[in-house]
Amino acid sequence: MLVAVLCVLSVNASAQDEKKKPPPRRFGYDVDEMTFPQKTPADAMKSIGVALDRKNLSYMLAHMVDPRYVDYWVDQYKLDYAVGNEEGKRLLGFDRLVHETNTYFKDDPKLFKELRLFAKETDWNEMDDVAIGAVKSLPARKVYLRRVDERRGQIGSGILVVVGRAL
Repeated sequence: MLVAVLCVLSVNASAQDEKKKPPPRRFGYDVDEMTFPQKTPADAMKSIGVALDRKNLSYMLAHMVDPRYVDYWVDQYKLDYAVGNEEGKRLLGFDRLVHETNTYFKDDPKLFKELRLFAKETDWNEMDDVAIGAVKSLPARKVYLRRVDERRGQIGSGILVVVGRAL
């Protein structure tokens, strides 16, 4: 009987240890939940605004954009590098994605301004693992956030952000 109790306690302690594990590092960036919280869609969108204001697109791409999207483009860009190890090619591909994203925002400053507005004034409609945000002053635009992992129940930790026309 004592052995069974100890086994149960051991399993519970190990489950709690797994919950406390920090999220994995991506492209050299640890998760920064203090600066970029993502517990709610509003928190996640505000964190995106903070990243944009600080011109910290590297962190945003590493931890706030859907990892499947980022990994797809990193894998495409790394094909341009014939020499080097796999991790080095991935980092170079990530750097190119950051550069392309910076260029995209520079070429469309209106999008940058709209995302900052979404970070401040969004009304959210949450359904399961998806949140749709709207701003009254931009009726033709929406922001879509999708939960991509279950880390501490957050909607964020890798978010697909799409700004598009309302259907």
